[in-house]
Amino acid sequence: MVASFTRAEFVAGGTFIQVPQAAAAAAGIGMPLIITADARREFVAGNDGGEGERLRAVLSAVARATEQAPEGEVCFVVPAGELPCGQAPAGADRLIAITEPGDTGGPVMTLMLPQEM
Repeated sequence: MVASFTRAEFVAGGTFIQVPQAAAAAAGIGMPLIITADARREFVAGNDGGEGERLRAVLSAVARATEQAPEGEVCFVVPAGELPCGQAPAGADRLIAITEPGDTGGPVMTLMLPQEM
């Protein structure tokens, strides 16, 4: 038996976290965006109150990477040096952004660590 899960089920289970549409749009990302819990923990989370600022920095770096990518590219690598990190970075050297069809067929972007591919 092969199991199949929707993005909505992964969001409900806490594996994926929905990025607020307003935050994505402010960075110039015009599609729904999710980030994996591990990528969020690595590059956004922290207990210093700076999560909003780190999220904006991550989204800006992702938007730059997508603008510089060749036409039709669906996978973008954002080097960790261009990203903020949370409290105790686990050593991720990059963030992967993949654009693919979502649950309803429209484009969505997923931000993840390389080992989550």
